[in-house]
Amino acid sequence: MSQRDELRIAIVGAGFSGLLTAVNLLQASPAVRVTLIERRGVFGPGTAYDTGNPQHLLNVRLDNMSAFPDRPRHLSDWLAEQPSWRAQDGFITRGVYGDYLQSLLDAALDDAPERLTLIGAEARTLDRLDDGWRIGTSDGEIVVDQVVLALGNLEPASPPGVDDAVRASPAYVENPWRLDAASVEGARNVLLIGSGLTMVDAALTLRRPGRRFTALSRHGLLPRAHAVAPPAPFVGAFAGGPAEVLRQVRAATDQADWRAVFDRLRQSAQALWRGWSPVERRRFLRHLRPLWDVHRHRLSPGAARDIHSMLAGGELTVLAGKLTELKAADVIEVAWRPRGRRRPIRDRFDLVVNCTGPLGSIGQSVEPMIRDLLQKGHGRPDPLGLGLQVDDEGRLLDAAGHSAQGLHAIGPLTRGAFWEMTAVPDLRGQARDLARRILAQG
Repeated sequence: MSQRDELRIAIVGAGFSGLLTAVNLLQASPAVRVTLIERRGVFGPGTAYDTGNPQHLLNVRLDNMSAFPDRPRHLSDWLAEQPSWRAQDGFITRGVYGDYLQSLLDAALDDAPERLTLIGAEARTLDRLDDGWRIGTSDGEIVVDQVVLALGNLEPASPPGVDDAVRASPAYVENPWRLDAASVEGARNVLLIGSGLTMVDAALTLRRPGRRFTALSRHGLLPRAHAVAPPAPFVGAFAGGPAEVLRQVRAATDQADWRAVFDRLRQSAQALWRGWSPVERRRFLRHLRPLWDVHRHRLSPGAARDIHSMLAGGELTVLAGKLTELKAADVIEVAWRPRGRRRPIRDRFDLVVNCTGPLGSIGQSVEPMIRDLLQKGHGRPDPLGLGLQVDDEGRLLDAAGHSAQGLHAIGPLTRGAFWEMTAVPDLRGQARDLARRILAQG
């Protein structure tokens, strides 16, 4: 503890990870003061759940979406007290879940208003002090004892062939989460770069009579769907390197529903990842990650029905190939090479939306806080560049490889160490454990 007999903690990022870390800290100790810093000025829901679109459903059933791993009915009990909400096949809308997270923030403010401060500003710089850290924001400076980086997914990756002229075009959208559907009403021929969950969100958001979508990705794979009813659990185990695990998964799916097999595999994913050598991890990312992504990150049954309807009706076409060039004109001229071919195909689109997902190499991030801490040596990329390198306690490793006292990361920034750290069932446990470790360390 500091000399003031209180522990001052700043959490940069106020989405799910940041909010739940704050809530766990405040509930565990009356001697904690937490400052939540969020550049969007929206605290609690985060980008993922700050949506009013009723077609945006959670990708996990509500019975596994409680914010607290030791209180599995917390979400369902909250829903029982709400006047109205919408669900399909056990999947509630993301907007409703955002309201749930907002209720957690409101409760924390009611219970300890003097111990929780919200700052709507961008955290830009980080400096080590003798007894803590100084954070420079777009609205001033904050001095605290410890810092938690809960930045969530990094900004979208930039596809190949996108230059400044394309980015400046109103017919190109770099970040689909900032897409204003009303501003592109005239678009009839739309290219979605990517074919994962982000593409599905964009397609459902932009779906209009007469509009046609083309989704282009390297492998042309769509996310698989959850079953309408949960399958019987699979009780097997997995061990070995990526190739061995793949063989075990294929054998298991001959005996059980593949969804149950992957649910069981997910429970072992962190242990497997941590046991693999750097070579095995790279092999998995190069050869098996596309298969992992489409089976692991699934669509709700309702969203899957909508996408299959678009495919059947010709509204959506999914192609496998590599984007090679984009040119800005009155529309966007696109060149892409089909998978297995050398000669490119050229086409024109009224609108192009980048749906490639979060940036895959943290060294290319333009986030001011990440650029600053890497430049100053407070942190370093993990060996695969997936995020920041952390120790087993979640503390950043500095440029010399030493654990940075009082500087922690949570969520997707820790993928290099833990791999599976993006969904609520993973993040809620990480937030609880991180809060406990911070309080134990003082």
